[in-house]
Amino acid sequence: MVLLLSCKLLACCLNAACMALVDAGVPMRSLFCGVTCALDSDGTLMLDPTAKQEKEARAVLTFALDSVERKLLMSTTKGLYSDAELQQCLAAAQAASQHVFRFYRESLQRRYSKS
Repeated sequence: MVLLLSCKLLACCLNAACMALVDAGVPMRSLFCGVTCALDSDGTLMLDPTAKQEKEARAVLTFALDSVERKLLMSTTKGLYSDAELQQCLAAAQAASQHVFRFYRESLQRRYSKS
């Protein structure tokens, strides 16, 4: 299965699925996005890790978050991490999601302003 190769790919697939649903006109209560973060051996958090960073990471966590309250919709994890590190990664992903949702908004404005 391709998703086993990269947690970052899962986040990309989640984002593509959300945009496909919007483009198809499927009614949704909110949008959603995927964000991946990794923890290196020192516990340093990296958002949107490269393939090399992901491979060398002690843990990789991918979250799906809603656009309204930034609530957790799903998560998948690989590796070892503490409860505190999980919360730290979730908070970082929630903060980073605003950039993904801004990208969605700008992309949709460009797409539909040309119509």
